[in-house]
Amino acid sequence: MISSRSSCRLRLPRPRSFLGFMSLQTGAELVALALLFNKATGIYGLLTLVTGFQMSILQFTAYFLSIAVIAVLVFCLPHIRKGTPFQNLLLAWVYAVDTIVSGLYTTAFATSWYLQLNEMQAASASEVPGQEEVQMIERRDETATPIRDDGIDTAFSMVLIIGFTLVRIYFSLVIMAYARAVVLRFVDERVPESDEDDESGSAPNPFAKGAPLGEGLEGKIGRYMISVGKSYWLGGRKEDEEWAKDVHSKFRSSRR
Repeated sequence: MISSRSSCRLRLPRPRSFLGFMSLQTGAELVALALLFNKATGIYGLLTLVTGFQMSILQFTAYFLSIAVIAVLVFCLPHIRKGTPFQNLLLAWVYAVDTIVSGLYTTAFATSWYLQLNEMQAASASEVPGQEEVQMIERRDETATPIRDDGIDTAFSMVLIIGFTLVRIYFSLVIMAYARAVVLRFVDERVPESDEDDESGSAPNPFAKGAPLGEGLEGKIGRYMISVGKSYWLGGRKEDEEWAKDVHSKFRSSRR
């Protein structure tokens, strides 16, 4: 009883629409396209190596990962509209991991920038020759405003970083919710139910051995992706899902 309550409290949000007025499919396509354009900068970043531009290992790995994400997006984008379970599940995982990695890179770059800025300010202050007390007071008065401006710029930058991070988290939830709907719809149409799945309260795993999607390399990768957060991907009541409501409404309209 306690475990069920704790699992409900820790359950990830499951958006039923994108921005409140668009379908999850449209939202997934828009989010994936936005990420594709965002990661395109990685191509230009690696091209700068040809010109002899010096970059740190952190920058190089960030650009290299951008290229890898672009490859996954090109592979998965056409399958958003097709509703293919493996590609949509892979896209959801890649987007979620990229959100975490991008947050870590942003934190690392921001920390490095602030440390370099402090070192430059400390170095410039140590290079100033000794002066009279009155001149030092005048200098402090002159530099008071720039210091305040730097503080305002820093706070504004932090607000922007936090804001963009929250947007990325919401986009990740949208991608995951659509991938979950695709998997559950495929299970409802193609995978027969079993007694074990009924007792556990989860839908059958379409990537299980012997299941329609359980063969080959995609089956192995799919089983691993489903196993992490299985209650999210396969849990929940069918009656509460938006895709199930759409199917029932189309069925009723066709009967009329």
